[in-house]
Amino acid sequence: MFLNTIGIPASRPARHVAALLAFLATLSLACWVGYGADPHLADENHLMENIQSVALLLACLVHGWRASKLDKKSVGFILHAGLSLLMYSFLLRELEIREFDAPGSHFWAWTEHILRGIGWSCWVIYLVAFASRIRRIWALRWQLLATPAIITALCAAVLMASGWPFDKKKFESISEQDSGFMEELLEMNAYIVLLVGSASASLRETRTRE
Repeated sequence: MFLNTIGIPASRPARHVAALLAFLATLSLACWVGYGADPHLADENHLMENIQSVALLLACLVHGWRASKLDKKSVGFILHAGLSLLMYSFLLRELEIREFDAPGSHFWAWTEHILRGIGWSCWVIYLVAFASRIRRIWALRWQLLATPAIITALCAAVLMASGWPFDKKKFESISEQDSGFMEELLEMNAYIVLLVGSASASLRETRTRE
């Protein structure tokens, strides 16, 4: 059966890929122009990071919603639940929640600790469930790798990896501020790709007895 799809269908992917690339190019150009006018655009908890956080939050919610509609024993559930948790983890990595605290207050710092604790607990539960279905997941590995959700996740991983040299300031010819901008730009594109992947066609799975 096809899992519930609320976004991009598996058929005619070229048109949707072209539209996504055009959108990312336009957004990247807009950010570049904006960065020229305001060099703080890529700073912590500023516009570009806020776009990243919104994209990750939406991707987390969409994957979680799709997982909630599936049989808890299915590989599809494992796929979307895992991606939802991954988006949640990325969100906590990007969003400096403790920075929201007013001087002398520790509310947001404790909130961040609690959210991270919830994340770690969910990962433990998820990995136990994943391990119990490892044979079925392995049997469907090629189908999983061919799903748009996984393909977009791999593309996003390449974009995120491309930002690593800028994060570590490996290019001496580029200023530290420009390196930070390029890192945030690549990450922003990666997270938008992940958001699109969360709403894309997913795994075709036949009903088999585990």
